[in-house]
Amino acid sequence: MKTNQTIIIAMTAVLLLTLAGCQEPKGYLELKEPKPELRGDAIHWTVKGPVDASGNPIVLEEVK
Repeated sequence: MKTNQTIIIAMTAVLLLTLAGCQEPKGYLELKEPKPELRGDAIHWTVKGPVDASGNPIVLEEVK
């Protein structure tokens, strides 16, 4: 019985110490600016391959 109590006390102490290091939640998500290379005319990928901003497929050149 003492072993179970010791394990429970140790786990509780670890959880409390872990939670003590957490920051206070702000209640909302912070939006960040996208990276410059991801804005504008970036190539978007679909299951069938890359497409441009308007959704037209891009033909890839084969590597020799």
